Amino acid sequence: MSETKKVIAIAETSYIIRKGLVYAISHFPMVGRVVELKEMDNIQNQLNILKPDALIINPMLLGHTSKGDIRQQLDVEKKTAVIALVYNMIDEQFYRSYNAIIKINDSESKIEETLEECFNNKETQQPELDELSDREKEILVSIVRGMSNKEIADHWNISIHTVITHRRNIVKKLKIHSISGLTIYSIINKLVDISEINYKDQ
Repeated sequence: MSETKKVIAIAETSYIIRKGLVYAISHFPMVGRVVELKEMDNIQNQLNILKPDALIINPMLLGHTSKGDIRQQLDVEKKTAVIALVYNMIDEQFYRSYNAIIKINDSESKIEETLEECFNNKETQQPELDELSDREKEILVSIVRGMSNKEIADHWNISIHTVITHRRNIVKKLKIHSISGLTIYSIINKLVDISEINYKDQ
């Protein structure tokens, strides 16, 4: 690891949690400065000025945890490690665009280990998931609305074999294998509204 001390930014609205993190992280040997980001309205401007080595952020501050959005939405530099500060895991898929995850009940040593891994393993970051094509998004929406393969095929005027192929590609790209997981993904990514979901006994 570089001998240069790291600058860590923390974006969390809870005073107690934010101050606790600042206190713990500021004692780590690798850390030179910890900065609190309290104003969420201009977080991008703060990051552009700060250019931190790592940003620890509560994903809920951005309204969702969809993959692929976090770095683009915050417009952070490639060198900045973006770490999700998580209260309750939804699904690991939704944290894939983050470099790492810190849970609020992690010990100081676990948090330090997570930061060290981020700084030491930049080259081994997980690649972002492949984007779904427009047609795959259409098929995904049909799936979470409760349509059968035949209904999807009839609706989109394609063969059942093509529907099955699309479903396989969706699962492969998102790495989400359950209907409930696909449903959560679709809602979080605003592909469907929760009111559109047709709940059926499987």
